[in-house]
Amino acid sequence: MLEFTKGWFKGSREFAIRILLIQPYHKCNVKTRGRIYMSQLTLPLLAALTPAGHEVMIIDENVEPVDFSLGADLVGITCLTPTAPRAYEIGDSFRRRGVKVVLGGVHPSLMPDEAAGHADAIVISEAEEIWPQLLADLENGGMQPRYRAEVKPDLAGLPLPRRDLVKAKAYLNIPKVETSRGCPFRCSFCSTTVFYGTRMRFRPVEDVVNEVRAARHRFVFFTDNNITANRKYAKRLFRALAPLGIYWLSQGSIDMADDDELMQLAEESGCAGMLVGFESLSEENIASMGKNASNRVAEYEEKIRKFHAHRIGLIGCFVFGFDGDDKSVFAKTVDFIERNNIDCPQVTVLTPYPGTALREQMQAERRLLHSHWEKYDVGNVVFKPKQMSAAELQAGYNLACEQLYSRRSIIRRGLRSLSYMKNPYRSYLFGRNSTIYRKLYKVSQEG
Repeated sequence: MLEFTKGWFKGSREFAIRILLIQPYHKCNVKTRGRIYMSQLTLPLLAALTPAGHEVMIIDENVEPVDFSLGADLVGITCLTPTAPRAYEIGDSFRRRGVKVVLGGVHPSLMPDEAAGHADAIVISEAEEIWPQLLADLENGGMQPRYRAEVKPDLAGLPLPRRDLVKAKAYLNIPKVETSRGCPFRCSFCSTTVFYGTRMRFRPVEDVVNEVRAARHRFVFFTDNNITANRKYAKRLFRALAPLGIYWLSQGSIDMADDDELMQLAEESGCAGMLVGFESLSEENIASMGKNASNRVAEYEEKIRKFHAHRIGLIGCFVFGFDGDDKSVFAKTVDFIERNNIDCPQVTVLTPYPGTALREQMQAERRLLHSHWEKYDVGNVVFKPKQMSAAELQAGYNLACEQLYSRRSIIRRGLRSLSYMKNPYRSYLFGRNSTIYRKLYKVSQEG
């Protein structure tokens, strides 16, 4: 049972501020084998950034209920767009009890006026430089209503995340590690690029290696938007990872296959797979989203073969609902995925997140259906498509998921993956990820 240090009384306290950090619940945080499929990084890092002299607890509501009677002095809540409604409910409940609340993360940063109605302070953008100042202000009598970093923080010297504050057994045993922030691509639908910026910032390679060693796990997920965006840095990183004997997953762009040395180093460093944004099989769609510099549809199949030749599996991302899509897009995409054995397909519905160019366009064209943020989970249609109805887009997406995530399809892809990965563990990993995506699809359609 979580509880703060006993024996607090005014004028004599062991800790200056008792801080409760909360990850709100969302039904898409699905479980496999009784565990949440992704661990948390944001709050453990924020806890590590907290100056000495304060007491910190973390509650992930996807793992355990929020205890509103803990006696915190400050509650910090992070949220993405689909978790914003629950974050607001939690914030409102604590404020009614007289507890100070601060909201941060991607959604409050992009919708600060909305978020301000549910918190005493809003952190806009990244928190490294802001968090210590906010706590100092609270100690000295009060927080400012908004905190905004003037510059993006330097990533050198980040502390090790406080993983000791989360219930490790509640998650799959794959710690998250960050090597960079930002992405050079300006995809019209991507809110994380709006948040982190297009200029890449990197942690020193030795810092990353030290954190991987400290995590003491054979498998690591690097959270980068694009771990291969700077190939010079990526090569240094991969060379440094090779002696560690780990497996790892991350996100990168399809054009990494153009660099044979990069692919070889990725394989030697333990890269088991990459999440790659194919996005669409239409050159028109690729150009409209601003990604045509890296995604050349005519080269997809050749580059997929290069990944597989290096025993690197693909979590291939495909989005339905672009203006160039008609009802034929679903069958074409399913056929492409199966024919090229995308080891774990991730198919989603185009979603106009706050702060993105896509949302601005759809607002101007009066195509948004609503702003019920919990439905902005990439599994529900929240806008009017151009070449089909919203119901047809939803039905086509649902059918594609049923086909791609059927047991038969998952087993067939897994057996083909085994033929080039030559590693049962890696092949099983991608099959398991496919079952997770099936669960994500199923829960997105509930309620």
